[in-house]
Amino acid sequence: MPTFHAADGAELTYTDLGPHGTIPLVFLHGWQADSGTWAIVMERLASRHRTIAIDLRGFGQSNAAPGPYRVENFSDDLSALVAALDLDPLVAIGHSMGAAVAQRFAIDRPDAVEGLVLVAPVPASGVEFSPKVVAMLRGIAGNAANANAWLAQLTYREPPLEIITLMRRAAAAVPVPVALESFDSWRTLDFADDAATIETPTLVLAPEHDNPMTPAFAKANVADVIAGSVFEIVRDSGHYAPLERPDVIAASIERFVDAL
Repeated sequence: MPTFHAADGAELTYTDLGPHGTIPLVFLHGWQADSGTWAIVMERLASRHRTIAIDLRGFGQSNAAPGPYRVENFSDDLSALVAALDLDPLVAIGHSMGAAVAQRFAIDRPDAVEGLVLVAPVPASGVEFSPKVVAMLRGIAGNAANANAWLAQLTYREPPLEIITLMRRAAAAVPVPVALESFDSWRTLDFADDAATIETPTLVLAPEHDNPMTPAFAKANVADVIAGSVFEIVRDSGHYAPLERPDVIAASIERFVDAL
């Protein structure tokens, strides 16, 4: 995979597919994941669109990069990628934690963002979990059995073996300090007032069977916060909609981008 350098010199990796000269679609993955989350969706879109996916700092093949591993730092790294590849303007497309990064980037760099697509999004207000759930999720870090059991709950139906393997490998590659710091970052986010100022055209895609980030949660905490956003429910899908319903996600993205 090609690499670029963040502002602090950290080397981060990305994937770049499709024709240049079109508005770039930049994909951001979620917690305990990597750019492979978007591989199938990117394949569907790359015949017409330039599609780029980054391994966020500490994840995937960027997992040797030093911290901090916080949503704000991930947004800064995206700014560095934009500068390195001359991607301004772009459409930022984020899944879960990556959707929080996309929102932060749209606030930090409104000039650079033509559109936002937020899939199963972590809201700018974070996610309030019970102490028991916080302990469970922190217990995923560095524990393959716990991680695999958790991942099995994130799809509506059991996915093919190759998808299970992709999800498990991505989670296993995340160093424990990265997993813990990034988790504490996104669950305690507090920039909803900033998110309410976003004027970028925004599409929110909420998986029908996501839990606890249900469609009602996504609408109230993300779509209703960003004025004028379009809200769609992804039927027959759990949290990992980009892997479970890639054709639906790709089609929704394509319609949205074509209408910009």
